Amino acid sequence: MVKQVVDTFNRLWDAAPFEKVSKAAMFAELLPAEVRSVAAPAPVKMGVTRTFRQVLEEWKAENRNLAKDSLRKYDQLATMMEVWRPELRPEQVTQKVAKEYQQHLLDLQKSDATIKIHFAGIRKCLEQLNLKADMAWLQYSAKNAPQLDLEMEEVRRLISWRPTSEALAEERDRWLFQMFSGRRYEDLEKFDKRERIMLTLGDGTNVPALLHAQGKTGNDAAVPLPPIAVKIGEHWNWHFPARTWQQRGDLIKEIAKQAGLTREWDDRLITGGKVVHNWRPIHQVIGTHTARHTAGTLLKQVSGGNKALAKMVLGHADEDVTDRYAKDKARLLAPAVLEAWQKILGEWYDGVPVR
Repeated sequence: MVKQVVDTFNRLWDAAPFEKVSKAAMFAELLPAEVRSVAAPAPVKMGVTRTFRQVLEEWKAENRNLAKDSLRKYDQLATMMEVWRPELRPEQVTQKVAKEYQQHLLDLQKSDATIKIHFAGIRKCLEQLNLKADMAWLQYSAKNAPQLDLEMEEVRRLISWRPTSEALAEERDRWLFQMFSGRRYEDLEKFDKRERIMLTLGDGTNVPALLHAQGKTGNDAAVPLPPIAVKIGEHWNWHFPARTWQQRGDLIKEIAKQAGLTREWDDRLITGGKVVHNWRPIHQVIGTHTARHTAGTLLKQVSGGNKALAKMVLGHADEDVTDRYAKDKARLLAPAVLEAWQKILGEWYDGVPVR
């Protein structure tokens, strides 16, 4: 029984890693018959057979080129519908049903950002079924709570912290490499050594860089790497094994705790336009996504607000013709990027993380 409960929790967490696993969702997975007996099912129209999950799985199968996070972000909608009204089908969503579902999510204290994703998932289902999906009542606007960014001193503390196990050392270095390279975690899992290049600058010097496929345009940008990032890659032979979201999150939180990252952070929840404050030490809040947020914030901070540096490192592309010359932009911006990392890291710029 314990194994069944743990496996169910892990499966729900992997499907929606940024959300709490609710009691209702656990009951739906573990005791589906009991849940169905108390739920209030919507009447089923004759001929309607496909569930939200089936429609979304069909959509995912047709869009395998998208990032893993994009492919799985609607899984929570399917799970919630199976709990809320298991007999409801996408074709049956009316303005009244949408309003009731919105209130249900608010009652569960889901964040506005989460509700927005759920409504986007409903629209995706209708589009997949070639049904009208642009109704105003299927739109949901959200104010996102601010994301955690580490400060320069906190980044240096992670670098200077001595890991107590090989797994913690690997995850700390992976997190740092993600920050320096601007990569998402799923990109590191499929990292190919051939993406490493030497970028020739205007003065003829060469600097190590990684090819970075920009999401919107598909063009390759080149992200210059500070020396410490190269040393991290070489130490692990440029190989970062796959782990689940939960494993990564647990490890980086333990690392931050051991490294003494205790600054209080308001991990606030915005639901129904209302802010619910939740002050916690940052080692309880830090996650895999914090690395990219930290990179963007610190690069802008030390460069006097130069957004172009963060944009290039994080792979954010403008949808215009200039993106065809992303590598040329990298050659022009590389010196400024490396200078920014030098300011952020100080003596650690060309050092190695403590092991």
